[in-house]
Amino acid sequence: MYFRPHHCALSLLLLLLVTFVAPGNLLADERISRPAYLSISLDPQLYDSNLWETSYQETLDQFYTTETEDFGYGLAEGLGKTVIRGPIKVLPGYRVEDQKSFRQDGEPDSFLLTIDLRYTYGLGNGSPLAAMVTFGTCFLASPLKMFSYTADLEGHVVVYYVDKDRKKIRVLEKDYTSESVRKGNFFDAQEMAQEVKWIRQLTRDTLADMSRQILAELPLQLLQRSWRKVADELNRTLVGKRSPLVTQRKARKSARNLVKKKLALPEMIRKVSPGIFKVLTERSTGSGFIISDRGYAVTSLHVVEGAEEIKLQFLRGGTLKARLILSDSKLDIAVLAVPPENLTPLQLGESSAANVGDAMVAIGYGEDIGLSVVPTTITRVEEYRGTPLLRIDTELGAGNSGGPLLDSFGRVTAINIRRADGQREKISFAIPIDEAKRFFSHLLN
Repeated sequence: MYFRPHHCALSLLLLLLVTFVAPGNLLADERISRPAYLSISLDPQLYDSNLWETSYQETLDQFYTTETEDFGYGLAEGLGKTVIRGPIKVLPGYRVEDQKSFRQDGEPDSFLLTIDLRYTYGLGNGSPLAAMVTFGTCFLASPLKMFSYTADLEGHVVVYYVDKDRKKIRVLEKDYTSESVRKGNFFDAQEMAQEVKWIRQLTRDTLADMSRQILAELPLQLLQRSWRKVADELNRTLVGKRSPLVTQRKARKSARNLVKKKLALPEMIRKVSPGIFKVLTERSTGSGFIISDRGYAVTSLHVVEGAEEIKLQFLRGGTLKARLILSDSKLDIAVLAVPPENLTPLQLGESSAANVGDAMVAIGYGEDIGLSVVPTTITRVEEYRGTPLLRIDTELGAGNSGGPLLDSFGRVTAINIRRADGQREKISFAIPIDEAKRFFSHLLN
């Protein structure tokens, strides 16, 4: 990887000037103007355990009631920020029979989300062998943490729209899984109090993971499929409410008027750096940026394609897990879903307004130097396999793929996504943002 010395010096200087801005809030009118109800059931299966036959039954029953409610309230808060304008109500109880009548009838002109969770608890596969070792060594190995207690969680999510005649229309259906493990010694494995403690820890861990998974995928799918399946119902304006389609157009018009003057480079970096991240997978690294505070981001497809785990690392120190939800191999673009928590989306410009000779700033995460800020210039527009590309006059090294190319107003003009060999030197390209927006425009705020 090659960087000119003055670029590295500039990067270090600018990092000292960076401060962080509070993330913007999603405009309420961009969400679906319908109420929703969450019906959550939890079915715990405790194999090889006698806990349900002891005084711990009441303790576990109260625990599951509380955790299910907290899980529901967390989902309601996330869905309220991303896709449902609300109100969103969590039904009480964690048993299916507690909510059976409401699941059958629903509430007219609203969404009904049924989430059925099934737990399987028990000692891990290696625990019988650990027990044999413990007995075979006359308990010398007893204090060692050789036993594992596991929890496997399966979640089945179905979303219905209940029309004004109480007819339920299935909008989407999705399965999720999560698992967690706790380690203990021989004595831990024999005590019911320790088993209850393990159950508490594992339940909280897996429910938190399940919540992150649901909030990373469900809002986008619910928004897309709702408009496809019940568009006529949703286009009806509720009393006292404005049509979402009309308010979206107003919001976009207002957004175009936000930027009115050019930004000094330090001011630009302070503004955009919270929304730019480093992509980490088990095989490669790259860069990317937030496009919507509803939980969507963009990077290069070759950085994340085939990855088992995707992490986004931000300059402010936070790390989020992400999932690949959309991809375009022609543009080499990937859209990631992330939890909609404290996200700062970048403002997208119009590449059609850019001209050869315009000054730009390429920002990304090089493999070894952290956040890099590279002033550059558009030198020409070329075509690659039918796709127009902006050629810039500065080489961007490995790790910068997927980062934004910004104009002097701090707006994203293109995505640094390809690097090709010229006749004399390596040259960098970027996908015009107008081309990219055709792919993910439905996700934008």
